[in-house]
Amino acid sequence: MNLTNLGKGAWLDLSASWRSKGGDRLELWLPRNWPAEDSELRWRRVAADGAVRQGLQRGLEGLDPAEEIIVWTPAAETLFLRARLPTRSTAKIVQALPFALEEQLIDPPEQLHFAFAHEADGALAVAVTRRERMESWLGALAAAGLAPTHLAPVTLSVPLADRAWTLAFVDGEIVLRSGARAGLGGPAERRPPTWLHAALAEARTEASTPERILLVDAPADLDSAAWREALGLPLESMPGDATAPAAPLDLLQQHYAPRARLAALKRAYIPAAALLAAWLFATLALDAIEWARLSRAANAAEEEMRALLLKSFPETRAILDPAEQMRRGLEDLGAGSGIAAPGDMLFLLARAVPAIERESRVRAQGIEYSGRSLIIRVAASEADAESLARTLRTRSLDVEVQRTGGEARLRVRAAGQGKS
Repeated sequence: MNLTNLGKGAWLDLSASWRSKGGDRLELWLPRNWPAEDSELRWRRVAADGAVRQGLQRGLEGLDPAEEIIVWTPAAETLFLRARLPTRSTAKIVQALPFALEEQLIDPPEQLHFAFAHEADGALAVAVTRRERMESWLGALAAAGLAPTHLAPVTLSVPLADRAWTLAFVDGEIVLRSGARAGLGGPAERRPPTWLHAALAEARTEASTPERILLVDAPADLDSAAWREALGLPLESMPGDATAPAAPLDLLQQHYAPRARLAALKRAYIPAAALLAAWLFATLALDAIEWARLSRAANAAEEEMRALLLKSFPETRAILDPAEQMRRGLEDLGAGSGIAAPGDMLFLLARAVPAIERESRVRAQGIEYSGRSLIIRVAASEADAESLARTLRTRSLDVEVQRTGGEARLRVRAAGQGKS
């Protein structure tokens, strides 16, 4: 019993939502295990004047290139999944998809190609295909001088009706379309295949069970009663006015995108790349100038520290680390003459120097002592200067922070001494 109103293969006329009007177009339907097995493949050519030629043949010999080449791949070679990611950035989606779907996959993600399309509800429809299969298809096509403009699972070529799933029997395969960008496929069998039962069981758990199953190009000897009983759903013929939803999901994405498309993208990005290069050059130039300025300031601070060390400790013979030598000298003075009175230079230095040394991002530029206050100039960011000030306050010191250009000035006094 044949349960389809569409003529044999007529649904193929509905299959390409990519089809543009006019122009020379070639469509190919790849069989299972092609090109490893030399199976017959179906082809269809539509000339610019609308003339149609089609047929079956082994290999690709004699098929001339066309302005538009649409290639339909075996349904069983691509797994359709859905994902939700908190971004619409293509680059971020490409990076995140393998990790988001890893638990649903058998093969390692690095061996798989992830093509995707945005759904109306914000989710992503994802088509997962082995890279080895992608490369074998494209390699065989390239060897025949054919560069596809679109590559998609034949699942997306099957007509679809509201609240129904569609089963199409084509070239020894059963193709299931369960949604605009969803479906499965496998070798044709006389009884409902295991994967079809599994798909229905999953749909029932998600309360998305179809009301009926539509058959397209069903074989004349199909035992429809046995299929109906096994699936628990009515089987109906596909209406003659059925259409294929315009919901393409092209596998030619990322690494496999056509060269022409990549070239167009490169041309579009040239102005942006030029602006980026100019910005990088300007940034590097400004950074170099700033580095030179800070280097000079650091050298000047180093010299000032050396001079201060020699002035404070004339007996110093070799200067290796002025800050460390100054600290040790102050410790020696404190040990030899007792504790300095609050507000004295030695008292303030003894408490300030260790704190400055611990702040790795702070570099002392100069030190002045006046009016029982120690003025410390440091090269530091505002946050680092405030962090140093908080540390000094914990050491019984009052600190005021002032900024001048890229430098911070810390006025340090003994706690409770007040302003002079």
